Amino acid sequence: MLAKISKEADSLGLVLLYGTEDYMLDGAVSMLKKSCLGEGAEDMDYAVIDTRTGDKFDMGRLEELVSMPPWMSPKRLIVIKQSGLPNKELSDKDLEILKDIPSSAVVVFFEETADSRKKAFKAFLQYGTVASMSGFEEDELSGWISKRFAKENIKIGFEAANSMASRCANNMMELVNEINKLTLYCQGKGYSEITPDIVELCCPPDLSGKIFDIMDACGSGNASTALGTLDKLIANKEPLPRIRVSIVNHIKALIMAKEAGNAARLVDRTGMNDFRARKLVAQAQNFSMKGLISLYLAASDSDSEFKHGLIDERYSLEIILVKASARTGV
Repeated sequence: MLAKISKEADSLGLVLLYGTEDYMLDGAVSMLKKSCLGEGAEDMDYAVIDTRTGDKFDMGRLEELVSMPPWMSPKRLIVIKQSGLPNKELSDKDLEILKDIPSSAVVVFFEETADSRKKAFKAFLQYGTVASMSGFEEDELSGWISKRFAKENIKIGFEAANSMASRCANNMMELVNEINKLTLYCQGKGYSEITPDIVELCCPPDLSGKIFDIMDACGSGNASTALGTLDKLIANKEPLPRIRVSIVNHIKALIMAKEAGNAARLVDRTGMNDFRARKLVAQAQNFSMKGLISLYLAASDSDSEFKHGLIDERYSLEIILVKASARTGV
């Protein structure tokens, strides 16, 4: 999609970009501005409707905007954020508006989710360009991190890059901040390569990755490994309440992954990163749905017992991990 914006902007008219990767979405907007707008023409030829900030959107408003010719630019750029339009059933008149976007305008819809079964989504496919902005695959993301550091003449191996991605939950905007921080650190120290130890020293704790490791161990029936990873988190001063919430949320995510059955459907339902969705779906295969629901209820009961002073917090977490590792029960 970004390549098409860069090389084929003249062919664009109606565009739908959906997903939760804000870094990619912001990049798309910047590229579209360069491709469509003349110098100093943003106030005249660029319009944004963002329903999250209270802006009102309807198809009549869109029809009005596209009817206005550009004043100082090759094309008029109209950006509509979170309208919900691709998830709606549209009238024939509304579909005609989408079909007849004039060549003097580019209309871009940004949505967190898009339902491919709806008539509106199919109209975007038929009359325009559609792309998912859900982030890179694992290898692509590590390569992207490596290229960002290479611009500063700094090397980073796959293990360190993968660790950075995990610590930032594969969120590219957060990764950019961490890359900038590590770049300054290495330049100050005179380092030319980033090792896993440097990532461990400078970046946020990899709690999400450790929770994945814990549940992987539970899924294979290895309670000792799961408990050992929990011990390391506690030894590294990770707050017990944060660990508890992360484990409970992870179990909820596994239930959603189990119900979805595949990564594409999970991304469509939740808007989560594709890489995380694929890992959750793979991990959920080690558990039954009945077992996951039972585990979630047990975790909720344990949380209540802890809050009422009936059980030690660490012990309550250990009980949950042991239950999750009991293959006959899960």
